[in-house]
Amino acid sequence: MHDQERGSQGSILVVDQEEWCRAFLSSVIKLLGFEDFKLVSTVAEALTALEATPFDLVITDHRQPDYRQLLESARHRHPATRFIVMLHQRNLSQQFFYLEQVDIVYKPLALDEIARKIRHAMHQKSLRQAEEELRRMKQEAFRIFLG
Repeated sequence: MHDQERGSQGSILVVDQEEWCRAFLSSVIKLLGFEDFKLVSTVAEALTALEATPFDLVITDHRQPDYRQLLESARHRHPATRFIVMLHQRNLSQQFFYLEQVDIVYKPLALDEIARKIRHAMHQKSLRQAEEELRRMKQEAFRIFLG
């Protein structure tokens, strides 16, 4: 397991009961240059991790027992969290269309697709942070202007 202090580039939580999948995703995340990530095999472990840390991205398998509880709990605790849900069948994807900030990938995982989705999710996190900082700066400038 790779678990370092939160960096400015964001944090990722991987939840999958299959060791090969956690190992593969760990390699992809490292190749992309992200250092702050945690690998767990159960939703219970994930919920414990989410209590301690607001992750920017959660990657999980829809076959993971209680994965819906994981999505709901993570979204409730940290509304800005993005998700990548791994599916085994393409016909299941329509049930995720209504969810915001959720991307879908299909198993078996393709390196280029999962890397692109992770990069995109973390880029969206950076954009959100930049927008929040700009909004904060405008509010401060307005406060100073009004004196």
